[in-house]
Amino acid sequence: MLVNLSILIVFLLLLIVAISKWKLHPFVALILTALALATSFGLGGKEAVDVVLQGFSGTLRGIAIIIIIGAFIGEVLQDTGGAFRIANAIVKLIGKKKLPWAMGITGYIVSIPVFVDVAYILLQPVTESLSVKSKKPVLYIGLALAAGLAVSHTLIPPTPGPLAVAELLSLDLGKMLLVNIVVGIFAMVGGVLWVIYFCKNAWLSYDKELSSTLVSEEDELGKAHKSGNVFLDVLPIVVPIFLIGIGSFVKLESQNVFTSIFNFITIPLIAVLLGALIGLFQLKKPRSSKLNTLVEQAIVKSALVIMITGAGGALGFVIKETGIQNDIVNVFSNFPFLGILLPFLVASLLTISTGSITVSLVGSASMLASMVDSLPVSPEMVAALIGCGAFCVFHANSSFFWLLNRLHNVPPKTLYKTFTMQSLVMGLSGLVGVFLLRLIGF
Repeated sequence: MLVNLSILIVFLLLLIVAISKWKLHPFVALILTALALATSFGLGGKEAVDVVLQGFSGTLRGIAIIIIIGAFIGEVLQDTGGAFRIANAIVKLIGKKKLPWAMGITGYIVSIPVFVDVAYILLQPVTESLSVKSKKPVLYIGLALAAGLAVSHTLIPPTPGPLAVAELLSLDLGKMLLVNIVVGIFAMVGGVLWVIYFCKNAWLSYDKELSSTLVSEEDELGKAHKSGNVFLDVLPIVVPIFLIGIGSFVKLESQNVFTSIFNFITIPLIAVLLGALIGLFQLKKPRSSKLNTLVEQAIVKSALVIMITGAGGALGFVIKETGIQNDIVNVFSNFPFLGILLPFLVASLLTISTGSITVSLVGSASMLASMVDSLPVSPEMVAALIGCGAFCVFHANSSFFWLLNRLHNVPPKTLYKTFTMQSLVMGLSGLVGVFLLRLIGF
């Protein structure tokens, strides 16, 4: 049991060193680590390869095409000037000083029905344009958005993770939602404050490239950027989010044409594709040649993101398949005096180990379900503690870590100092919210 934990820790440390110090390409480092770890835990050569491939393909199954289509929407918004117009409207409405809070709240709302990766990709062109318009680092804007996205994804139903926790712990969904909304606000506030005070000077070489590229594009298109309609610009983003959201909240079971169409267009892939079609009609003629160019650009830009995300998913899947979760809970079962902190610590170790919020939530709830009545807090508070622990911490085996790395060309060392630390702050901030609720009688 302790041997397995020690092996896991050694491999994760080697992964971090290989990428940060030895400058090994993340894709190679992640795949080699996944294979070596699978072999170290007793999987045969062929079985180890099969598990890695299963994790790789399983991760990309739901997001690879969406990433490409989302990148295409971004290319359309850049080509038509829509991203600039949206950014201008937000800056005028909110002001530069309040941008992190606006992005955090946007993420909080958007990620209730939409997965974090998909939501961030859809909003990437707006994030980057806001960075240029407000003269702030792209991480300053992007991590504020990520704070809100992560909170809803981790704590607020109908996201699958929180729903699974409610089911496994047999919770009253209404009570859980009430507690998690409060705890989520604390976590998001912590994440946004971290951005405001510690990421305001997190400049990247990518920021210079972004500024020169977007400013030159805006100058080139000139009046066309100002004459467009902001309402039409946001449709390719809002329509997919709306369709995915309504599909999450509304379930139609009856068999008729309307139900079939509704269920079809609310599938995330189809919803994002509809957003791309809306964007397509905003392109100037001739559309066919422009379409081919933008599609190719989207594929090229997405390829590395997809491959590294898949590699990260492969490593997480290998860790999950080894059953390390059971070893972790067995270790903690020997320390019952931890009491209220047990759910938080178990979830945090699972996140550190697997890099997956969903695995952390489901794994922790599964392990703690049998002992939930013996813990010194209500089942709803146990769920909130699990959610807070699931933030702590994101690092090199998190797919979103590599999504940020590739979308904005952020060096891993910088992500450790910003994104990884932000996730720790968010988990601890949520924990403060749990303790305050506990003090007032929840």
